[in-house]
Amino acid sequence: MSSQLSQPETQLDNAIWYLGIDFGTTGVSAVLLNQVTGQQYPIYWRHEVLLVNPQFATASSSEAVFRLPAVTYSGPAASQLFVQPPVTSVVVGSLASTLAKKPGIYLQNFKPYLKIGVPYYCQERHEWEPILQLPGEQQLSLYWVRRALQAILTTLTPSSTLPDTPLKVGAVDLTAEVLAAALAQLEGVVLGCPANWGDTYQINLREAVLEAKLVKEAQQVFFLEDAIATILTTLPRIGTGGEMHSFSNLTPCPGSMLAINAGATTTELVLADLPDQLEQLTYKNFYLHSWSYGGHGIDQDIFWQLLYPQLSREQLQQLSLSEDLELPLPGQSDQPKRDRASSQLQSSPFGQALLRASGYLKLILQHKAEFTLQLGAERWTVKRQDFEAKVLVPFIEQFNRELNALLIETGISGQLINRIVCMGGTTAFSNLQKWLQQKLPNTTLILEADLPQGSSVAAGLAALPLYPQVLNRAQQQYSDYFLLLELLRAFANPTEEPADRLYSIEEIMQHLERRGLNASACYQRLILLIEGRLPPGLVPSVDYGSWLSPASCENLHYCQAKAAGLFSQEGDRLYRPNPEQHERLHQYMDALLSSMYQTFEEPLIVNLEAAHL
Repeated sequence: MSSQLSQPETQLDNAIWYLGIDFGTTGVSAVLLNQVTGQQYPIYWRHEVLLVNPQFATASSSEAVFRLPAVTYSGPAASQLFVQPPVTSVVVGSLASTLAKKPGIYLQNFKPYLKIGVPYYCQERHEWEPILQLPGEQQLSLYWVRRALQAILTTLTPSSTLPDTPLKVGAVDLTAEVLAAALAQLEGVVLGCPANWGDTYQINLREAVLEAKLVKEAQQVFFLEDAIATILTTLPRIGTGGEMHSFSNLTPCPGSMLAINAGATTTELVLADLPDQLEQLTYKNFYLHSWSYGGHGIDQDIFWQLLYPQLSREQLQQLSLSEDLELPLPGQSDQPKRDRASSQLQSSPFGQALLRASGYLKLILQHKAEFTLQLGAERWTVKRQDFEAKVLVPFIEQFNRELNALLIETGISGQLINRIVCMGGTTAFSNLQKWLQQKLPNTTLILEADLPQGSSVAAGLAALPLYPQVLNRAQQQYSDYFLLLELLRAFANPTEEPADRLYSIEEIMQHLERRGLNASACYQRLILLIEGRLPPGLVPSVDYGSWLSPASCENLHYCQAKAAGLFSQEGDRLYRPNPEQHERLHQYMDALLSSMYQTFEEPLIVNLEAAHL
């Protein structure tokens, strides 16, 4: 993982630094980029703690890791762990896992929660909303979940490079002093996101970045779809100073390329139409598709399809599952059913143990024809052929449907795809690899193991400033929340026109353009808002009902915000403003904004081209 620079410090006077952060469901990785040279520096973490109570860890210094477990703990044990407790009082990474059974708040696999809604302080109830209903009857505000992410991101600040830091951060080929200087002057942070998770998730991540003080301005936080980052990790690194680094041993090949990013929560696909000249690569060269099924879904299906049918009556009583529980269909998102079933399964220690065991079985059954699982005095035998028939085959069938939908949507023939790049643990299944080669016989299959050491989604994210036109600029500049506020502002003040005036779409767009909005750049999203569809996550969806507390399900702001549309439609695409609903949404948005760094008063400026060099 060594870079080609023997003395990188000598070239840092004019460096422009960006940080790519891959925040996954199970772990976080990061790569630092010098945009001038195109050189990348993978980030690593090392626990260096002075222990008060040795039961919490086995050594005062641990091995460096390039992927930090996305787990946090906060509670009394956190202050007992260190002679000098961390300022945030939140323990992150593997040390947090050692405290999981201590009294306090232990969080893992919390990434999906951040797409449910935006935390805000409810003045009427004097508490943060929304409140999540976690497994085991624990209730926790979404604000605290975002604080957990903030604590993880804080490990990427200059203070984490100092001696005696509990969790010390380093970078390959950079001294602690140079790394601290780079982290102190980041030009921007690039974060990955699933293709269909929307602005609510991005807003929460941007807030966590700003709260962690990685950068100062909201416009310095950029988002790139995970699957596109998978493509970028295979492309050359051409710095703005003219230097070139081929971080991958793959020669760029013009034509159609498929990338698969299969994580714990989602499976992301992208078809890329690579031009002959890579500097001409833009966001329009990518066709994205995503669905909510990944490694955790396979773990759940192993339990429901292979272990659950073998449980005795006594064992079922230990799980305390509802009699009306509907099981998720194998291989499919089936999100409300899957979430409810998973929540009930994790509400008992026995269920948690069985779900963890299912994760181990997923690995073991790839190498053994049969395995007997033992938990205490309990034993269950599972066979690979059942695993393949009842879990993998449904997954591959669903994969086939999703890929076909992408091919039909784009009009691209599978015969024209010349490469498939796979990242993520789910792509390691030999059954999936064989099917891909049969489905797309003219392609070269490139697995994560085939890529050079250091190739990662984080590396692809960090490469965005080298391919700035790949950014979805309209989404970056004009979030759905900003567009909603512009509509509210455009029709906020009464005019001399009648209150019941009808407007055509063109007239509404003209109102917005007079305010300086480039309406044509986000026309389709504006239409959705005008026709009554709020930004996903502005009000938590009923699909996440099993994740919300009863009180949050009845939140008055949420009920009012979705009570009616901004406009009522009449005739042939004529719209009448709804003043009462405008006022309700104004009040709700004011409550959200009062708890945020982001203001949505102006479009975000995009400056990735290093034009000031």
